Amino acid sequence: MYAKELILLTGTTETRKTLVRQLQEVIGDFVRIHDYSLEEGIPQVFSNQLIILSSSAIVDETVPYIGDGSKVVVAKRTVNFEHIDKLLFLAENTNVLYVNDAPETVYESIETLLQLGINHIHYHPFYPGKKNYAEVSIAITPGEINLVPPFIQDVVNIGPRLIDITTVMTILQHLNLLEKKGDIVSDKYIRKIIDLSQKLSKTSKESDRLNKHLKQVLDGVNDGILAVNSKGVITVFNENLQHLLGMFSTKTIGRKLQDVFRNPELVAFILHDSSEESGWFSVLHTDVIVHRFYLETEGAIVATFKNAHETIEMEKTIRRELIKKGYIAKYGFEDIRGVSPSIQKCKQIASKIAKTNLTVLIEGESGTGKELYASAIHNESLRRDGPFLAVNFSALPDELVESELFGYEEGAFTGAKKGGKIGLFEQANGGTLFLDEIGDISLKLQARLLRVLQEKEIMRVGGNKIIPIDVRVIAATNKNLLRMIEQGTYRADLYHRLKILFIHLPELRNRKMDIPHLVKHFLEQGGRSHIQILPEVMHHLIQYNWYGNVRELKNTIDYMLAVCDGTIITVDDMPDESFFQRISREESPYSSSSSRSITFAEKDIEDLPSDTDEYLFILQTIYAHNQQGESIGRKKIADKTRDWQKDLTEQQMRTRLKTLEQREWIMTARGRSGIKLTNLGLAYLNKHQTY
Repeated sequence: MYAKELILLTGTTETRKTLVRQLQEVIGDFVRIHDYSLEEGIPQVFSNQLIILSSSAIVDETVPYIGDGSKVVVAKRTVNFEHIDKLLFLAENTNVLYVNDAPETVYESIETLLQLGINHIHYHPFYPGKKNYAEVSIAITPGEINLVPPFIQDVVNIGPRLIDITTVMTILQHLNLLEKKGDIVSDKYIRKIIDLSQKLSKTSKESDRLNKHLKQVLDGVNDGILAVNSKGVITVFNENLQHLLGMFSTKTIGRKLQDVFRNPELVAFILHDSSEESGWFSVLHTDVIVHRFYLETEGAIVATFKNAHETIEMEKTIRRELIKKGYIAKYGFEDIRGVSPSIQKCKQIASKIAKTNLTVLIEGESGTGKELYASAIHNESLRRDGPFLAVNFSALPDELVESELFGYEEGAFTGAKKGGKIGLFEQANGGTLFLDEIGDISLKLQARLLRVLQEKEIMRVGGNKIIPIDVRVIAATNKNLLRMIEQGTYRADLYHRLKILFIHLPELRNRKMDIPHLVKHFLEQGGRSHIQILPEVMHHLIQYNWYGNVRELKNTIDYMLAVCDGTIITVDDMPDESFFQRISREESPYSSSSSRSITFAEKDIEDLPSDTDEYLFILQTIYAHNQQGESIGRKKIADKTRDWQKDLTEQQMRTRLKTLEQREWIMTARGRSGIKLTNLGLAYLNKHQTY
């Protein structure tokens, strides 16, 4: 648990992300940071808290959110050193606009850059409302891209300004940590400055070295590479492309693309905007696959050429190797069975999510098919031809998880294999890594995983080399991560990094109309479609609440197939009560914490003393929104009662929700999750209506 905490309030989302990342790096080990922005909305009033404002520009706007007893620190900001090297690549005496949101921030930033020695370019200040400014083609901005004038052709974004060291020390002083942690924080800042100095000193040498070796690199890659500038003139034509097409660079570089290639379809594909990024063409009797992409900052287009037939054979070979190693996703969306609206909507959302490269968090009880969905998402994605690897955190001890994920170097620990081992992140490069039971990892591993997701790079256990990775992460859990965050056992920043995209898988008890379809599928899957299930057996299967979800239903079908005589399954073939899983309210993601294991049959669910219809309507409304994965709060429920001709006020709704919460039929989660129906609340609904 963190002993200290603070609230960070910013104006924009980008500033919030940058500043919370900075504070996490320097004080995140011993201070919990809650971060919000005006752009995204601030959810509450903060009382008796240390509140850090990103700048004086948001003081007035944040006043309504600062309650009694709170201390406020307005941060002093400085240039973001992490991206300052971008300015070194600008030519000597280049005229640029420096764009920010206010005059004081513009002039402060320019002065800081000049003091740092970034004086080879000429800065012209620009901010909203400024009338006289230079009309140049390049702008520099600390994240305020929306303020850049439309006539600017190239934008150099050096990222939002950082909080300076004096503000950080002030924060430590307010938290009574200055004496204990001040030296640690100072050392981290000094390390940053040293790293920056080394980075800047190397930049000039690196630039010269890169220019000398650039041609060697381009000529050494397996693909043919072509680049054209904004005027359609060829600027790059590497050796591989010469061999592939039988042309010479001396006869192509400096010429118009259409003067070199007589194929008008290829020229149009490369030069003009196209929804397709890849195409198949025939050039000088050679079939090629051409992939194009646009470099906005350079105004150039790059195209790679591959021999089409060699590429197809290579992809077949890679696919055979993946299958041989078992690094494939076995399921697609067609393997997810069900006709209920909830499962259909879930599949639609997952199919759309699959088209992106963003991280996904899949939430659902055990047995709802989280790995099935992860596999289907991979197979529907642009990474479908890459590897698909899975790791279950609940099945591995902490130290083994670390070496499995990140790999290790030889001699990293006792028992380490000779030559070391490649971790799952490296093995999944170019594909998808499925992290199952993500709620079961330790805080130490959470910190390492967060860094991987942020930086897209890893370091093996016992190693000192940074390894870049290109992996899409799909995580899954049956835990209530928000409650774990409240208890201090899960990092909020990791939770939000994982939950960029989100799917909640519906429980089988909430989509009982799918049970007959699933039963039929399991019979067909086992080659037993000729087996008949009597109606009374199906009735019992539909009535049961399936706390083990689809997995438990399949086990039950397998059991009945094993014990039945002949080709008819009767009630006598059903397993007894001890076979079925009892609900554990402690494990249920949306229930109140409790150590008891109960079934609804074991607990008498008393009716409410009055206004039963009102409470039923409230529970039904919450249930409907939960099923659709939509957030719902007190005001929205009160508004819904108008359609029901009750028109309850927000105060009346608050009273009724409090009654339901006391009975543990609902729970209110922090943030945007809203109100959730617990299993006891669902039991009350089950008692009064059929699902």
